[in-house]
Order: sequence, then structure tokens, then C-alpha cells
Amino acid sequence: MSTACSRFRTQPTAAVRATISIMALLCTLRAAQGEEAKLPEATLNTSSPSAKTELPAVEVLQERKKAKSAKRTASKQMTANPASAENLSRAEKAAPIQSDAFTPVNGERIGDAEPGTSQSGAGLGGRFTGYTVVGSAVSTKDGIAVMQNPVAVQVVPREVLDDQQAVSVQDAIVGNVSSVLPSSDTFYDGFTIRGFDRANIYRNDLRTLSSSHLNTSNLQSIEVLKGPAAMFFGRLEPGGVVNLVLKRPLDTSYTSVEEQVDSWGKSNTSVDTTGALTPDKTWLYRLNLNYSDGDTFRDFVWNRDVFIAPTISFRPNSAFRLNVDVEYQNTTFVADADTALPAIGNRPAPIPISRYLQDPAVTAADPTTQERALIGYDWTYNLSRDWSVTNRFSYEHTDYNQRITNLVSLNETTGIADRGLWDEAISRDAYATNLDIKGNVRTGSLNHALLFGVDYQKFSEIPNGYAAYADPNYGTNPVIGPINIFDPHYSFSGYVKPPNNDHGNAQESWAGVYAQDMVSFFNDRVHLLFGGRYDWADTGYGYSNTSAAEAAASVRTTHEEAFSPRAGIVIQPQPWLSFYANYSKSFGATNSFNSPLPGSAPLAPEEGTQWEGGVKSQFFNNRLTATLAYYDITKSNVAEPIPGNPFYYQTIGLVGSRGFEFDIAGRIDEHWSVIGNYAYDDAKILDDTNGNQGHRLANVPQNAVGIWIKYDADGSFKGLSLGGGVTVLGDRQGDNTNDFELPAFARVDAMIMYRLPRYLLDWGKNATLQLNVKNVFDETYYLHSYDRFSIAPGAPRTFIVSLRSEF
Repeated sequence: MSTACSRFRTQPTAAVRATISIMALLCTLRAAQGEEAKLPEATLNTSSPSAKTELPAVEVLQERKKAKSAKRTASKQMTANPASAENLSRAEKAAPIQSDAFTPVNGERIGDAEPGTSQSGAGLGGRFTGYTVVGSAVSTKDGIAVMQNPVAVQVVPREVLDDQQAVSVQDAIVGNVSSVLPSSDTFYDGFTIRGFDRANIYRNDLRTLSSSHLNTSNLQSIEVLKGPAAMFFGRLEPGGVVNLVLKRPLDTSYTSVEEQVDSWGKSNTSVDTTGALTPDKTWLYRLNLNYSDGDTFRDFVWNRDVFIAPTISFRPNSAFRLNVDVEYQNTTFVADADTALPAIGNRPAPIPISRYLQDPAVTAADPTTQERALIGYDWTYNLSRDWSVTNRFSYEHTDYNQRITNLVSLNETTGIADRGLWDEAISRDAYATNLDIKGNVRTGSLNHALLFGVDYQKFSEIPNGYAAYADPNYGTNPVIGPINIFDPHYSFSGYVKPPNNDHGNAQESWAGVYAQDMVSFFNDRVHLLFGGRYDWADTGYGYSNTSAAEAAASVRTTHEEAFSPRAGIVIQPQPWLSFYANYSKSFGATNSFNSPLPGSAPLAPEEGTQWEGGVKSQFFNNRLTATLAYYDITKSNVAEPIPGNPFYYQTIGLVGSRGFEFDIAGRIDEHWSVIGNYAYDDAKILDDTNGNQGHRLANVPQNAVGIWIKYDADGSFKGLSLGGGVTVLGDRQGDNTNDFELPAFARVDAMIMYRLPRYLLDWGKNATLQLNVKNVFDETYYLHSYDRFSIAPGAPRTFIVSLRSEF
């Protein structure tokens, strides 16, 4: 057992007993596998991306002997030249780590089956990525390997999405990444990270618009960068960001067609095709298509979605690469947001979770629509071996027609609920771009990994429509009649939209510059990170109940600027073990479009501060990665809706979130893969003028667990895979006043998959039959809530059957 492990196990303290227990388990696991633990191999994967040679076992051993001999020769040279040795060590660590085995399909190499990271992929269009990230995460921008970066970043790769049949971003990361939960906002896709709601969602490192029904068909992986990531992304929530990493074109022809059907009658058809456009493979393409249509477990609720995402890549030489992406999405759906199920007393109302409490004459007769279009590019040019420049750009436009009839009051005895109306057309535009310059410089015995960047983002939103709530500013007549939640009766026609009384105009732009230096020394065992960012932001909001022109004329603009520092340290006594700590601040943007009461001053921007420390470890030749982190985050100037005035906000003071997380993901051997996590989060309101001081933050459990394990069979059962997992959330407060609670639950999921025998596949590369059962034991549970009138239930037992053919 290594010295590091021995020290860790022999010096426990009561204050960190839980942490020590987990690390002791990891150290025991590391000792048990031994320094030379490797998977059985029938083939040798060379380091060349184009190598596809299959070698018998004898030749594998011969190649390994040659490799060891070459390594001894290099070792002698490095002993003679220490500087050369340190440079080679850095080069080896910076290079993508190739796993020493790849799970073949039915014992044969398939397609482009080279090992790869969760970002680049391997096998059949990059689907077989393993369950862990190797090398660096895209969202860190700096290219620093995960083990050397003093931040917590978790990745859900494509293989996990396929195994779990996760067709939404929420399904993909909730339960797979610690401290990540659905946002309280029930209309837009969003997340709570480390206790802080409405975490920002980025796409290939650029901010995206708020959207519903985010599609995963063109995603290679999903990354969660924990803590205030202001250094890289600008103004955002201190809990972290979600970064969507896109699939990239391949120079090997590949096509996948998949059909999924669930037990609620929803079908989902996906096509993924890629290859070279020119014989010299300098121009490549990839096209992802997706069409879904069907019902849900909620009465009257259905959705239809069309998604088209082509990508063109240009790679004229090894120094330059360009990707151009286009996305078009057209979604029609019956809104189930802002009113799902209400609370009675301190628990969700005892009514069926399928019950619909909105007015289908409004929401179903004329459903909500979302039309989204995006175009973007990214290019990288390697100026030299040590320096590169990257530029990214995206433009996104969304047109929404939103129709919601939400509950505004409830007589908990009679069950009679009054309803308001939101019938709005909203147009949104977003521009985002950045320029990053990365380089490596050596000064004496110090190595510097440098990053310099600048970014700019512009956002606009123009809503026009009708709104009626229990608020005289929105009209006292809500138009929509009441409903009895215990005995509902529905109308299906007769709704006529009233004249518009709600017009808005929101504008936001910000620019930022940032720089970072990662200093490495002591033979690459100590890494110090220093960085900072300066932001300039202009935000404006105008409102009118008369006209759009009046709203535009009433826009008030505020200017804000701030500096956000960042520092970190990594001590890496062994290549497979890292201890890290960081300090960072963030300059928030959450309050930019939150409206204060008329006549009040604009709300001050939020600011966040985090202290974090932890341990990272890799096992089984880097195929399994574990992270243990402790964090302490505070956020000031927090805004929340004013009771009785849901569209006006006030700041509640100071909130804090502290806790620890444990994440593990990867492959144990050629048969077993795992992704799992545990989170303890003590998220509370620390300072408040509304009587909520000391209350727990809404939707944040103190304890949460997620685990998913997959087994790939061998021998006579080769081609069969079994998977299963459980997601456990403790009880959560439904709002910040802590007047009702969402009960704890445990949801069990299962999967069985079979890859058809090769002799049946003369027409293709692979064919897979798969059945997933979500919520196996039909547990009644609740995911999150917006307020007392909108609690989102989880789906009951659901069967998903899929057939995938790959060519």
C-alpha cells in the first residue's frame, strides 16, 4: 500500500470520520488492484488514431516488452537530462490517456473502436466512451488534466446517456452527479447545484438561452463544473454551471438509427450520421436528427419535438480545426408548468399525480410552442507546440408562445382553487463569443500553463401578452374560472384571449477579460493556480401595461463592474492521487431581470464566495475516477418573489451552502462499469428581513445518493448487458418559508440490453435491443416545487423499449 494511503488511514479525526472512511475504502481498492492491474486483452490498441490492427496475444506480449524497453531507454536519457525528463513528464500527462482495454461488441473490434476520452469517444460514432473523463474537461477551457486542476468537475459521457436512455438533460445528470437537482422553475430546463437554484447552462462553453425540452441527441457528454466558475464564464450562479458538449464529425463513415417507445405512448426517433465530405478528409460532416411525439403520465399533457443539428468540420492540417454548428428545434407541448400539484398543510395534496389542474381550453386547445434556431462556430489554431488560440461564437433566437393557467390561491378545506392566466408571446436573442489564448512557458524550474481570454455576451427579451394574477398591476379579473382539485371539471373550448396588458423589454450585455497561470514544480507534483476576471455589465428592463413602445421607452439601464479572483493548489504525491483546494468569487447576474416593486431602485447584483478542498484519485489504469470534495459557499443580495406578487422581487440578504460530495465513475474491468455519488448539503438562509433566517433553502435535501452499475456479460452470454441503479433524495423544504415539505424517496431503475450476434449483421456494424424500466417499484415521489401551488411529481413506473441499428 502506498505511503499516502497509509498516512490517510492512520491519522483519522472525529471531525472528518465520514471523509476518512471513504478514502480508506479507496486506498484499499487501490492496494488490491496492484500497480500492474490490467484488463485481459485480446487486442492491442496503438496510440495512432488510425490504427485498427488486431494482434494475437503473443504479439501483444512482444509489443509490451518493446514498450518497456523503450521506456527504460527514455528513463536513462531523462536521468542524464533532468530538464528533458520534466518536459517529457508534462507532455505525457498532457496527452490523452489511452485506456488499456476496450469492451468489444461480441468479441470483435467495431468501426472506429479506438480508445478515447468521454469527449472524443471511441467505437460506433463515439458512443463507447467509458463512464469517466480522461484528460481535461471541455468546460475548464485551460486544458489542464482533471487530476491537476483544483476544481470539482463531473462528466456524464455518451455511454451513460445511451445505457440509461436519457433523452433529456435533466434525466442525464440528476442522479448521476452529486449536488445536482432540478431547478424550481417548472417551465424551463434548469438545475440547482450545491444548493443554488437556476444554474447557468452553457453549450460548448458559450451561454444559451433559457429553453424547454433541451435535446440530448447531438451531445457527446454533459459536464458539471462546480463552484463559482466566473473565471471562465462570467456572471453566474456560485453553485456551478452545466456545459453541453457536442458530438463532432468523424472521418470514418458511421450511421445510427434508433427508435424508442415508452409505456405512455411516446415515440422517439433518432438518426446520427457522420463521415468525410472529401477524399482527403479535410472536410467532415455530422448530422443528428430527432423526432419525438406522444403523451405523458399527466392528463392532457403531451409534446411533439423536431430537432435538426448539422455540423461541418474543416481540418486542413494538424494545426487548424474549425467546426460550424447549426441547430433548429420546433417544439409544441401542453404546458405543465407553474401549476402541477398544490400543497395542503405541510405535504403535497393527496390527489393523483396524473391530475391536471390547468384549463385545457387554454393550454391544450392552443398548445405552447417554442421555435429555436442557433448557429455557431469554434476554431482552434496551434501557433506552435506550446501556444494555441481558440475563438467561439454563437447566435441563438427563440420565439415562444406560452399559455399557462396557474393556481393563485387554494381553499385547502373545500379544494376550490383560483387560477390566473399567462398568455404571452416572447422573443429572445442571444449573442456570445470569446477568444482564448493558451500557452506553456518555463522559467527556471517552474512550468507555467497560461490562459488569457476575453468574452462578450448580449441578450434581449421582448414579451407581449396578457397576464392576470392576484395582483392589481396585472388586472383583478383572472378570466379563467376556479377548479376543485378534488373533483375537477374541464372545459375544452370557449377561451378568447383578452387584449394585451403585459409588455416588457429587457436588454443585457457584458464583457469580461480574464487571465490565469498554473505554476507547476517539484517534478510536477505541486501546482499553484492564480487567476482573475474583470466584468463590465449593462442591464436594463422596462415594463408597460399599455404598449411595447412604452415598455421600450421606459427601460432603465444600470452599469455594474467587478473583479472576481480565483486561486487554487494541487498536491499530487502520486500520479493517481491529488489533494486540492481553491478559493473563488463570482459576480452574479440573477437580479438583472428581476423586477423590484414599481418606484423601487434596481436590485443589486448577487455575489458569491467559495472555499473548497478535496481529494481526487484514479484506479485501474485511470479507468475509474473518484472525487471527494468539501465546499463552503455564501451568496449575498439573493432575490426571491414577493409573496402575492410573483413577478416582483426583493433581496433576502445572505444564503450559505456547505457540505461534502463524493463522486465515482468509470470502468472497474471489462465487465463492470459504475457511476455514483453521495452529497450532504446544509443550505440555509443566513440573513433575511422576512423572517426566514435559519430556514433551509427550497428543494435542497441534506442527503442525496445516486448509483448506477452496468454489467457486460462474457462467454455464452456475450452481447448481454444488465444495468441498475437507485436515486435517493432526503426530505426537502418546498419553499424558503419552510411551510411545506417534499417527502424523501428512493427510485430504482433497471436495464437489460442485448447486442445481436455478429452473424446476423452482414448489413451493419451493430444492432441493439434494449429495455429500461424507470421507477421499478412504482414509487410516488416529487422532484421539486416552485411554490405551494406548483409541485412537480416524478413519473410512475415507465417502460422504454429501443432498437438501434448501426452501419
